Amino acid sequence: MLEFAGYGYRRVTAELKRRGYIINHKKLLRIMRENNLSLRKKHKFVRTTDSNHCFFIYPNLAKSLIRDRINQLLVADITYIHLRFDFAYLAAILDAFSRKVVGWA
Repeated sequence: MLEFAGYGYRRVTAELKRRGYIINHKKLLRIMRENNLSLRKKHKFVRTTDSNHCFFIYPNLAKSLIRDRINQLLVADITYIHLRFDFAYLAAILDAFSRKVVGWA
């Protein structure tokens, strides 16, 4: 299996099957784990927040607000979603009382 350095268990299984070996992918995965041959996924770190800035930081006015009805307080958040080769942003607006999504883009 050292011949396939950099291959995951799926690619090794496919290559062994092409060469005529009969092997179950689960058994191959177990063998690779036992011999420390499993690959770890390389994740690209994406920094999305810059908290070290010189802009004014506004106080949280909603902290002391008692939410007792719908549409009294709307909150928004933005996050990113990993896609296969990239990522996309998701912005959502929620009603803080009912926790329902009011809008998104």
